[in-house]
Amino acid sequence: MKLFRLCMSAALLISLNSVASDSKYEIIPKVGENFFDDDSGIDDEVAYGIDINYYFTHDTGIQIGYQRTDDAKYLWYYPNTTDIQRFYINALYEPAKYGNLTPYLLAGGGYEKLSNEIGNQKSQAFFNAGVGVKYAITPVFDVVAEAKYIKKADTMDNDILTSLGVGYKFGTVSNSTFTAQNQQFTPKPIPLSDSELQSVNSSVTQEELPMPKEEKKDIFEEHKALQDSLAKKPVTETNGCKESVIKGYYVQVGAYAHSKPVRYLNSIEQKGYQATLYETSIKGKTVTKVLVGPYSSYSEARKKLKEIKSKIVNNAFIYSM
Repeated sequence: MKLFRLCMSAALLISLNSVASDSKYEIIPKVGENFFDDDSGIDDEVAYGIDINYYFTHDTGIQIGYQRTDDAKYLWYYPNTTDIQRFYINALYEPAKYGNLTPYLLAGGGYEKLSNEIGNQKSQAFFNAGVGVKYAITPVFDVVAEAKYIKKADTMDNDILTSLGVGYKFGTVSNSTFTAQNQQFTPKPIPLSDSELQSVNSSVTQEELPMPKEEKKDIFEEHKALQDSLAKKPVTETNGCKESVIKGYYVQVGAYAHSKPVRYLNSIEQKGYQATLYETSIKGKTVTKVLVGPYSSYSEARKKLKEIKSKIVNNAFIYSM
């Protein structure tokens, strides 16, 4: 238990200096129960330890771990006991996320060391495989539940290990191979036809702008002047849509043909972005665009585009007013 408390304290200290929404590493102190094979002659006992996960991509990684059981009782050689230490390495696979839940699979092997070898029980290699699930309680902390099947290489005993832990994620991957791979497989924008705009009310229209020759320099002054004028009188709204839109560079995150997505607008603003609904006409049809911005230049909007794609919608693109 001292190891568990030490790891939790270290994780809390690291969290004061780290931010990790997309993380390369995760450290998981655990405690649980080891259910020994009846043929082993060892009584079931509490186990505790720590795992360190390293992720190559968003769904694959490797796990290095240590697990310990103190004073496990020999049922056939009472009152003898033994301490058991396990060192292991596993491959990790997280196939999908379901809201805050992330199920995962693991498989690998390691070595089990006994402090007191009696009878046919001895230190030996083992293989293991298991399943688990993570529940994200904050962007950096997970509650982790796991169950593993352990097969001993020499004695052929079969153990079951269940555990519960708290995971701490750190080490952002914004400049890593992981991010580059995600960008490589990002779908390219595809324009929507008039029939598609009529049949759906939440599809994002796609278009990319070429790099402009000149960048707008006074966008913030224009925005400040607009805010000052709005502060003196109420903003007029039509079905919840703000009518005041200034010129500049935006990131478009949606386009609606039949409704005004006020809830979508509010959810974007709750994530800390300034969003605007803008009505325009595309081939004679009224379309409401959802825009994030404005930004002072094309290059600044381009910098924000990656962040907005990861936090709001993957199909976002730059739109010029």
